[in-house]
Amino acid sequence: MRKNQYLKGFSISPGHSFTQKLILLELLALKRQLATYLELREQLEAENVLLRDAEYVKSHVGISTETLYRLQRDGYICIAKRERNKRFYRDVDVERLRKSYRGL
Repeated sequence: MRKNQYLKGFSISPGHSFTQKLILLELLALKRQLATYLELREQLEAENVLLRDAEYVKSHVGISTETLYRLQRDGYICIAKRERNKRFYRDVDVERLRKSYRGL
């Protein structure tokens, strides 16, 4: 499926109530997350991407497990693949996170 099938029809107009605007803002945030996820899947299928496990990310960036979960939840890094109860991240994303987190 193409990502554009999921991303049509969300806009906020002045006629919406406050609650409707909040719901639409949440839907727009989910739409962005879905677009990012679908782009990531397409990249993984198209090319051979270097993946790093969570232990490598924690030691390379210098963060704890809880911090990694928080950064993942807040959208700073996303899981590229899950396999056998392990999380894998793209090496490009790990380097970007290290530079932004450590201010390099």
